[in-house]
Amino acid sequence: MKKTLSLAATALAAVILLAATDAPKNRSTTFDVTADTIESCSCPLFCSCYFGASADEHMCEANNVYKFRPASHYGNVDLSNQMVWVSLDLGGEWHHHPGPGMPTNWAVVTFDKSSSPAQREAIGSILNTVFPVKWGKFSTREDSISFSDGPKVAEAKLASGIASVRLDKTTGPDQKTPTAIQNLQYWFSTSNDGFHLAYGTHHFDGEKKFSYEKRNGFTIAWRSAGEIKPDAAKVASR
Repeated sequence: MKKTLSLAATALAAVILLAATDAPKNRSTTFDVTADTIESCSCPLFCSCYFGASADEHMCEANNVYKFRPASHYGNVDLSNQMVWVSLDLGGEWHHHPGPGMPTNWAVVTFDKSSSPAQREAIGSILNTVFPVKWGKFSTREDSISFSDGPKVAEAKLASGIASVRLDKTTGPDQKTPTAIQNLQYWFSTSNDGFHLAYGTHHFDGEKKFSYEKRNGFTIAWRSAGEIKPDAAKVASR
């Protein structure tokens, strides 16, 4: 009888330990996001700034569109399938001062209309972590964002018509597999799956305007993860 009770107690302890192991972890002090990206800028294909040079000393005008994969989170804020659009001009300093605090010209962050205030604040913190630069001018707005990434074409649009991006993907000798650049850091992200090259046609019709055809473009999935710092800067939603 004692042996039976002992075995039962051992089994119960094992069940409790397994349940504790499988219990959801406290995510309030950490963040972990993976963002599928459609991006195009003013450089020729490919972006020479990533290699310490620049094709244009004056500017890097770009549209960057991010869609966070399911299970992405910032603290207890779920960012699954949330999207954000950044239209910007980095200026000519990237290849001279690529570190934190790099001076830049301007950025307009467009939050999707479906994002809650908490999600916008969390997305802003992610952007500030991955892109720790100093903007000469900065503003936010909201719009409806569409995002589509197919085998040959990737597209993103703002419903207002203020901006759009179309990427016509390049392929290698097999005519099937996208040409990709591996082992290259994407800003201050933790990791990425490679820059999958494309010719980008895009425009922005905000206060600052630009429009380009067949310029540098790529899709990339990057991950950023770590501990949330108590003084983490936030991008205010408007």
